[in-house]
Amino acid sequence: MSTAPTHAARTGAWGAIRISAGVIATTVGALLLISGVPAALAAATIEASVGKSGTVTRPLGNLRAAPSDLAVVVDGVTARLATPEPPVWVSDALALAGTDLPALATEYGEVVLVATPASGDAFLGVAPVDSVNDYLDGTPYTVAVSSAGEWQSVSVPGEGAPATPPQEQSVWVAAQSGPAPTIPADALNGLTLVLMRADAAPAPEAALRLEYRLPGAGTALQSAAVTAAAASVGGLLLVLLGGWMIVGRRRQPR
Repeated sequence: MSTAPTHAARTGAWGAIRISAGVIATTVGALLLISGVPAALAAATIEASVGKSGTVTRPLGNLRAAPSDLAVVVDGVTARLATPEPPVWVSDALALAGTDLPALATEYGEVVLVATPASGDAFLGVAPVDSVNDYLDGTPYTVAVSSAGEWQSVSVPGEGAPATPPQEQSVWVAAQSGPAPTIPADALNGLTLVLMRADAAPAPEAALRLEYRLPGAGTALQSAAVTAAAASVGGLLLVLLGGWMIVGRRRQPR
């Protein structure tokens, strides 16, 4: 009995399997190469923005209460991270990956508002305006407004003092006391910012700044770069494997 038909059938079946596997491998490899692009761009973007220090700082000037005022109030505070305009090809590559520079920056780091008091410990908190008004009712305080990069202020008269120190209040959406109190920028969200001395003494003063922080900058940069390299090399190997399998099938004798 001739075995040629059986052998031919097996050869044909194996060839079909190799074609299918080759196509799948090539497709997966291409996807991995694409996934390596945003990781590499993330590493480049972060390194260009923060370098090894892991911090970018923007000073916002000094908030200063009048000598007899117990707090400085700033209404409608918001903050956002402004990224530089990337080259078109970078934007296009990120768009294909479903992301952009602000999203990458937010994924890897955070924006915070920091107050450095002129002396002693300060309190920095944000709350809805009505809650702040209730807490400071009858208390002399300064309202500050940022205009053309400068703080303009006006005093609101009062004769009393808050019943409790600010850190003991539950009205705050976010708050911190200390030598450099810090609030996440996400918590600001158009709320009212309050600066006080931690002991609620008069004339609080502090330098404000926004910071973009990348915890473990060196490690994060290495991680993004390694992810990019691993995905790209893996993708290249799979693409080559897929291409070899498809070409190999076409070289099968008929």
